Amino acid sequence: MTSLSSPPGAERIIRWIMLGIVAWGLFHAIGAWRLNHDPRRLLVVLACVAAFLGFWLTMLAAFRRARS
Repeated sequence: MTSLSSPPGAERIIRWIMLGIVAWGLFHAIGAWRLNHDPRRLLVVLACVAAFLGFWLTMLAAFRRARS
């Protein structure tokens, strides 16, 4: 069985990627809101970004748990 280890700085890179996804989601949420100024559009986009990041964090936690 091989040992899976994270490269140094992997958590920092993941945080930067997540921050980029949040920024990208905000960009699209504002654009959706500006289409007709319906706040529900903004909330739907932000909810989808949050759901994606939540799923990703859950999978990372499950992977870490399975690894140890």
